Amino acid sequence: MLPRLVIILALLVAILVAPFWLRPDDAAVTGANAERLIVISPHNESIRSEFERAFVRYMREEFGAEVWIDWRQPGGTSEIARYLKSEYANAFANLWIQKTGKPFDSIVRNAFSNGKIDPATATPSDSLPAEAIEARRMFLDSEVSSGIDLFFGGGAYDFSKQAEAGALVATDPSGKYGPGALAKEHPDWFIDEVMPAAASGEPFRDDDWRWVGTVLSAFGIVYNRDSLARLGIDKAPDAWADLTDPRYFGELALADPTKSGSVTKAIEMIFQQQMREALNAGMPEEKAIREGWNEAMRMMLKISANSRYFTDQASKIPHDVAQGDAAAGLCIDFYGRTFNELHRDVSGDSRVQFVMPVGGTSIGADPIGLLRGAPNPKLAHRFLEFVLSPDGQKIWNYRVGEPGGPTRIALRRPPIRKDFYTEANQIHQSDPDSNPYEIAKDFTYEPNWTGATFGALRFIIRCACVDTHHEQRDAWETIIKAGMPAEAVAVFADVSAIDYDQALGPISETLKARDKLQEVELARELAAHFRAQYGRAASMVTKK
Repeated sequence: MLPRLVIILALLVAILVAPFWLRPDDAAVTGANAERLIVISPHNESIRSEFERAFVRYMREEFGAEVWIDWRQPGGTSEIARYLKSEYANAFANLWIQKTGKPFDSIVRNAFSNGKIDPATATPSDSLPAEAIEARRMFLDSEVSSGIDLFFGGGAYDFSKQAEAGALVATDPSGKYGPGALAKEHPDWFIDEVMPAAASGEPFRDDDWRWVGTVLSAFGIVYNRDSLARLGIDKAPDAWADLTDPRYFGELALADPTKSGSVTKAIEMIFQQQMREALNAGMPEEKAIREGWNEAMRMMLKISANSRYFTDQASKIPHDVAQGDAAAGLCIDFYGRTFNELHRDVSGDSRVQFVMPVGGTSIGADPIGLLRGAPNPKLAHRFLEFVLSPDGQKIWNYRVGEPGGPTRIALRRPPIRKDFYTEANQIHQSDPDSNPYEIAKDFTYEPNWTGATFGALRFIIRCACVDTHHEQRDAWETIIKAGMPAEAVAVFADVSAIDYDQALGPISETLKARDKLQEVELARELAAHFRAQYGRAASMVTKK
């Protein structure tokens, strides 16, 4: 009996310690004095683990320091925004009450992170109480902390919002650490020949250095070749409009744009392309913007109606496409390429493919930024420097096992540094023939076309598609089975309630007011409108 118990205990001990035995030496962190860097990020586990392993090795070799990264991942960029807002509100509430003795009421809560309030020029009025200006000034002068050092990954829009709110800063109080300080240390990195300020109309860094891009991304369609064959679709999708094909009914994977910044950006590309096509057709710019918006919105109603679901996580889309649970979906490039990599067979071929629609996507930057009140700004600065260095950039697109590359999985993302795209690097790259700066020449993002309606776009898709998805799908299925009669399709895709003028006007104004009651009421009205509209479209078919 005793020998058997000893064997069982030995096996249990082996199970517990095996992960530590098998952990790569260069990733091990020992000692109670190892420094901690706290990073909040929407990046997936592969990116997080590869950069942590490389950074730990870099700090050990270059500075003789032991470090570890404490990753925080509450969800996508929208969830991160809500988390940061809550943490800063709690921290600032304590400071406000301590310094003023006044309550942290709704006026103060709404004002301290309101980027539209400039304390240097604002004057008290009926709509802007003196306490609101005081709260905003106190927050911007403070070092209140969310308890996190860096925000790493997401889109420029989300980082711009955090910078506007005051959560991101160019440097810490000493002026020695942060993106602004890095620009002074390495001015040769931030020239057009290395890391330009913008490309294809997309910003690659903040004008005030509160965030900088680290890697590039584009948007497109991930699809499963086996699923297309099952559906009898011979031509692989290579344009956004292809996804409106009724043969994709129940076969598309989409993410809720209010939960996923990357999918919202992909949807914005559809709108930008339709506006560009209208302009190229000879329309005056103002009319082209309106007509392009309306046509893109009609496309989105049909694409939504073809979808199986709206997930909260954009990473679920390529996963389900790879498994054959969906035939195609909107996707950021590195998700598509990652799953292409994961599902290659022995010949190197893959059933999962990713395509960027020709003339249908810009090249954007995934940024990094120092958070106000960072607990360890010096170590945060080292991470910033490493990620943007030539060695750090290799992690994004070198093949597994190449010198300086990832150790477990190829990330297959295009580095932001132009000087990375050389013959010397090509022999080590996962995607040696892909140069995003060349692709960007085919598309120019016009921020003034959709920038003012970006928030409204998220809200509209939620009301007209996400909240009403059951009724939308049922109506679309009825119309498809009836042979797609033009009259019913026209009623189904009527966008008069969410056209460009409505989005830029009443809808945007309601969202800007930050009145949750008004916002909820508008959402209820729009959802009710579209439920009734989809019902009318279906009834036109069933009555015949």
